[in-house]
Amino acid sequence: MIQTHNEQCDHFQKEELNALSSIYLSDYEQLKDVHPYSFQVIVAPFVPADQFYHDNVVYCKIFIAFPDDYPLKSQRFHFEIQGLSRNFTQDNLIRARKVCEQVIDHHEKEADSQPIVFAVVEALRDYVFDQSMYLQELYDQQNSKPDDNYIYIPPMPKFATNTPVTLESFTEWKKKFDQEIYEIKKREKNFNQVEEMMKKISGKQYFDRKQNKEDDVDVQDIINEDDDIVELEDEDYQGEEYYEEDQDRPLYEREQLE
Repeated sequence: MIQTHNEQCDHFQKEELNALSSIYLSDYEQLKDVHPYSFQVIVAPFVPADQFYHDNVVYCKIFIAFPDDYPLKSQRFHFEIQGLSRNFTQDNLIRARKVCEQVIDHHEKEADSQPIVFAVVEALRDYVFDQSMYLQELYDQQNSKPDDNYIYIPPMPKFATNTPVTLESFTEWKKKFDQEIYEIKKREKNFNQVEEMMKKISGKQYFDRKQNKEDDVDVQDIINEDDDIVELEDEDYQGEEYYEEDQDRPLYEREQLE
């Protein structure tokens, strides 16, 4: 027996309703048991209860009524969305309708004559999940404690020089930079040498140098002379020690040494 077009559509609609009731269980409710069929599904995000504040969960209900020629002739059906949570705003309602319309339009272009209610409901579930995540993130930010170890790192400034870097310009800059570094190190080396010399001369020598405007070479000569004097004094001092030791020796030992 050949089925009419409406009978075929009725067969597909009954099969889809049975599948939806098995999937959504208590969230599914049949509103009309005769052709054309209508029903509703509660759409809530799958979120862990211990990680979400209950006021941040966005959920809604979708009403669907099948036309006579669904899904063989047209996959478009009538639907309405109703917000169930207090945070389901008018803006959420508009965006949710657009999400469902996009899914229906996509399948109509494919023209595959397949049931699409499940795809529409799950797209709507993804939307309310994203909205719930967004509200939860705002809630966490407002109620989070400040981190004592947090260090603010300002963004790097951007300089609009409008001068592109080329190999020639970089080489020229590098040459100047190296010369500047060389001059700085040279000045530091001279300063350290003079400072070291000033530590070795006496206050009187420093005063005489200032009065006579001696140059650094003369200062170095003074330091060298002081070093020679110190060495001679050390030798004389050692000679005195040897003389004292000789005086302590017996007379016959001193005569033998002489």
